Formats: sequence, C-alpha cells, structure tokens
Amino acid sequence: MGWFGDLLARVRGGDDSEAPVADRALNMDVRAAQLGELRTTLEEIVSAMQAQTDRMENPGWRGRARDYSYALGGLRELMTTPTRDGLYDVLGSVRPLYRGPVPAGYEALADLNERLLACLATLRQDVPGE
Repeated sequence: MGWFGDLLARVRGGDDSEAPVADRALNMDVRAAQLGELRTTLEEIVSAMQAQTDRMENPGWRGRARDYSYALGGLRELMTTPTRDGLYDVLGSVRPLYRGPVPAGYEALADLNERLLACLATLRQDVPGE
C-alpha cells in the first residue's frame, strides 16, 4: 500500500512504531568481571599517561588521556545501569592507543595497550542470555 497505507494504519492505531523500546539487559554474571577488567585497565592507562608529565603538554596526548577518563565515566554508568546499548556506547568510545607494532615512545604502555585490546575483544563476544 505504500505511504498511504502506513498513514491509515497510524490513524487507526495499528502502528506501534511509537511504542517505547525495551532496554536489552546484560548478563552481569559474566559481564561484571569483564567490565571490571576494562575499568582497571583504563584507570592504569590514564595513570601511566599522566605520569609522563612531559608528554601531557602535548594536546593530543592530553586529549587521549581525557578520552579514557570520559570512557571511565561511561563505564561506571554502565555498571550501575547495565544495558546492551550502554555496552555498545562504551565500546564505541574506547579505542586502543595504537594497533600493530609498538610506536616509538609507547614502549612503557605496550602491555597496557595489549590488555586493553584483549578486554575490548572479550566484551565484543556474544554471551548467553543477552
């Protein structure tokens, strides 16, 4: 019927496109430990980045540390109100320091970056009950 049929369905009340969408819950029996590991890793990365005071003068370095701090805020909110949509928001806001070989100047953060990559990969996997 096209757009006219859709209009008639809405007028008649047959269209539920305006109905609220239910939040999709997380399996916190599994996700709590994974999210805790991500939180710990992000906290350690922020601390390690801030410890390099000479690099904190670089706006890009300082901005990346701030991005991780913001991601921590989103992660805390997710742990308080766990939803799959919230998980996707957090995963979308966290990016690794680098991919591939360790760039010069990042040697002190290489282990933390590997842990971050592992956390993100684990959180992207499907979990039963979600």
